[in-house]
Amino acid sequence: MKRRGFFRHALVPPLLWLLLQPMAFAAADAAVLKPVIPQSAPAGEDRRLAQLLARHKGQPVVINFWATWCEPCREEMPSLARLATRWQAKGLTVLTVAVADNDKRVAEFLWETLPEKQTLAVLHDREQTISRAWGARVLPTTVVLDRRHRIVLRGMGAIDWDAPAIEKQIKKLTN
Repeated sequence: MKRRGFFRHALVPPLLWLLLQPMAFAAADAAVLKPVIPQSAPAGEDRRLAQLLARHKGQPVVINFWATWCEPCREEMPSLARLATRWQAKGLTVLTVAVADNDKRVAEFLWETLPEKQTLAVLHDREQTISRAWGARVLPTTVVLDRRHRIVLRGMGAIDWDAPAIEKQIKKLTN
């Protein structure tokens, strides 16, 4: 009887591993920009993001929600900064929203993760009112707006902003 119990317990970890593998691959696949039916930007109580967007009227905008404690955010940030630099002259604006963080940690994070002499616009969302209104429940979350500032693409997870497929999606927005 002890043998049967041993084998039953010995098989549980490998079986669990096999069952969880598809979830791991699904999470890796989730880090893409997915088209959504165009919808208006949310109007929340906190008007700071709306005011910032008003300065970029007629331009497509990438809004990235992130936090300093988020490891996928750390991985994504350098390529997001490169995207901002590459597409700025073509009219694309990249805005970031630091969720539930303090100014000092945000400044240190950006200094550590961004390529030298690069910066990104940061809006601080300490109380998470902006991120909640925009549906950013997972970090990083990215929302892409077209020239009319309608949400047209969404992404959850670290996106490789240097990937050819992403470049193609961004190019459609800027033409």
